[in-house]
Amino acid sequence: MRLAASNIAWEAAEDERMYELLAKLGFSGLEIAPSRLFGPTPYERIDEAAAWAEGLRARHGLAVASMQSIWFGRTEEVFGAPEGREALLSYTREAILFAEAVGCGNLVFGCPRNRRLDGRDASVARGFFLELGEFAAEHGTVVALEANPPIYNTDYLNATPEACALAREVGCPGLRVNLDLGTMVENGEGVSDVDLSLVNHVHVSEPHLAPVVARELHHEVAAALVAAGYEGFVSLEMGKGAGAEALRASLERVREVFA
Repeated sequence: MRLAASNIAWEAAEDERMYELLAKLGFSGLEIAPSRLFGPTPYERIDEAAAWAEGLRARHGLAVASMQSIWFGRTEEVFGAPEGREALLSYTREAILFAEAVGCGNLVFGCPRNRRLDGRDASVARGFFLELGEFAAEHGTVVALEANPPIYNTDYLNATPEACALAREVGCPGLRVNLDLGTMVENGEGVSDVDLSLVNHVHVSEPHLAPVVARELHHEVAAALVAAGYEGFVSLEMGKGAGAEALRASLERVREVFA
């Protein structure tokens, strides 16, 4: 397994210092929120992003492990009007091309508010995600479905088994699962609830993106990933504002358990 951390955990002014710390701690990946680095229209800046990613690897030995917050600022809904859904498909294709340009093999599909079902027809999801998964596979990357519990204001794919079931139903190599440990904690899920063969990326997190605390679940997941032959990234995901000490402690916790 390879270690990464998401850049949503610190302020932009701390980027270079954090890149140096990640490399020092033996991390080889950086998970990015594209708009955090490249503004409100990040997918229009692909050439700039590709050069940035090349520099990140050259200076710090860090690859772009994953992308998250891929629909930041978008208000259209998967289960809303057809024209809104088509706009999201088009925008996500741009995100996939961006991922290809920066050498990123994973796009986390969280986007809880954009996927509220609210009693509408859930059957459109299969075609929507099949189209995205096929496009992702054509461009050497993966869209990874992330279960989000109701605390994140969504009522669709609230549990990890539900995300696994949809990925299995779609049956496309470009559509897999992001295993979020914060979701597992919030839902009281265990390793037996996860189809590890579908996992393309892992978030070590807490509900509401609090700093990571020691949990037996971490050891159970780590052992299961090793047994399953998982070779992808395990990425720290936490919110900013907890302070440098809490962030470093969380990074060291991830390294201790998953390295």
